[in-house]
Amino acid sequence: MLNYDTLQNNQTTFLAVTSITVFEFQVLLLAFVQAFEETAHLSATGEARLRKKGGGQLGKLPRSEDKLLFILSYIKNYPLQTYHGLQFNLSQSKTTEQIHRLLPKLKRALEILDCQPERTADEFVERLKEQVKVGELVQDGVERNRQRPKDNEEQKLYYSGKKNAHRKEFDNR
Repeated sequence: MLNYDTLQNNQTTFLAVTSITVFEFQVLLLAFVQAFEETAHLSATGEARLRKKGGGQLGKLPRSEDKLLFILSYIKNYPLQTYHGLQFNLSQSKTTEQIHRLLPKLKRALEILDCQPERTADEFVERLKEQVKVGELVQDGVERNRQRPKDNEEQKLYYSGKKNAHRKEFDNR
């Protein structure tokens, strides 16, 4: 069964499972716990609690560290829910419940840390400009193939000529 205690000692495996380092996990965990505390007075349905916080069964993911590990590994690897549940000793139905319960908490934690991704290109450009102004710029991207324009002049704007995907089959001969 996956849990935080076993993974935290192996940086490479931790990064492979969650996409973040143990230190980044600890920072995110503080905000994740804060997101839980904001709604601690509410039940799972959003109504006022009948029991005190902590009442009832503990469940298979009792600690905040394991809950965060569960949802981060789900987002990173996006496995079938049955398979993901097996990794954490949960049934498929409990896995679904946990995913639906923990995703909003993770989203709120990212809001608290001001680490949400931008949803439009214009918002992204504005954020980059602000980061350049204050001297902090982190950019993560993936190179992707794109449809080349038919106009030769316009092609020069988008194509450097360095990547020749159409030649790959000839390089192996």
